Amino acid sequence: MEIRHLSAPAWSAFKSWLLKLPGVPVSRLRLLTGGCPAEELPALAKELKRVRADFKKRPNEVSAPADEGLRKDYAALGVPWSAWSEVASEVQRDLKRKRYARWTGVDALEFPDGPSAQDLVTVLLFGGVEQVRPHLLRRASLAAGSLEALWCRWLAGEPLEPETLRSFAGEPERLAEPLYTPGREEVLPLYFVEPDTARAERALEVASAQPGASRSQPLMDFLRSLLGLWRQETSVEEVKERFDASMARVSPSEVVQLIAPAYLYGRYIEALPAHVLLERVGSRLERIAVPAKVADVQPVMEALAALEELTAMGLGLRVEQGPGKVLLSAQEPEAGAGDEFL
Repeated sequence: MEIRHLSAPAWSAFKSWLLKLPGVPVSRLRLLTGGCPAEELPALAKELKRVRADFKKRPNEVSAPADEGLRKDYAALGVPWSAWSEVASEVQRDLKRKRYARWTGVDALEFPDGPSAQDLVTVLLFGGVEQVRPHLLRRASLAAGSLEALWCRWLAGEPLEPETLRSFAGEPERLAEPLYTPGREEVLPLYFVEPDTARAERALEVASAQPGASRSQPLMDFLRSLLGLWRQETSVEEVKERFDASMARVSPSEVVQLIAPAYLYGRYIEALPAHVLLERVGSRLERIAVPAKVADVQPVMEALAALEELTAMGLGLRVEQGPGKVLLSAQEPEAGAGDEFL
């Protein structure tokens, strides 16, 4: 009996892309449940050819929150998913035509208060500090008294006192509140603006207990490495590695989450101007190599190839999912497979 072993994330990623493809009813019914009986294998084989053709032309675009599961699968497989290289190209085009320096015409009509804080941070990442500094200061005035205003002034080059930041964090237990604005990822680093080990540890404990904490794990790993640095248990190099890893997991839509960790990096690792810190982060993000098409994602194509090989044998196809792995075999599926789909 022919058998193929796949990791659970590889199979999950394959299924995510399959669900985006219309017109493959046999594949959806059989592959998403327990397998395919021998008499339906010719129809399945025909559809798998269409799946392969689709993957060759389908852009490997992973969005949030719609593709949150796929993003997690990619992370587990070590597959880059970031769209930062495309964002960098767009920003650099806008900077060349001095879009942010002029801010006239349609831009000014649609956004009379200037670019959003998210847009401004994005432009800073890719070298636009001179064009966006006036916008940062204006946004700081409009949002006076908010955390956003503090960050805008710091990004524009003004000094920022740790005491001012700490006042926005409150007690660590506040992180457990169900409606928390700004988000936990933005506020959690504020408990690390001074070496207060007990307070920082408690904040990590509370944040780790919240639903969806795994999504913030790279950030928490970086913050935990700062605790180790304070105790002289962690090297500067390890902190740098954790910082880079946490930055690489931030998507363009979450760009404001880069600010607070960058501030901490500048405070404890390298004392650099805010825009230089952001530009360094942007340089690393831009270099993340994203597979252009689904066909460039090796684990997904390995799952497809295994299905094609087993289907060609004509004996049936069985899909069995276990802890962390999936077993594909050339045999009839178990009785009743597919009923739960219906």
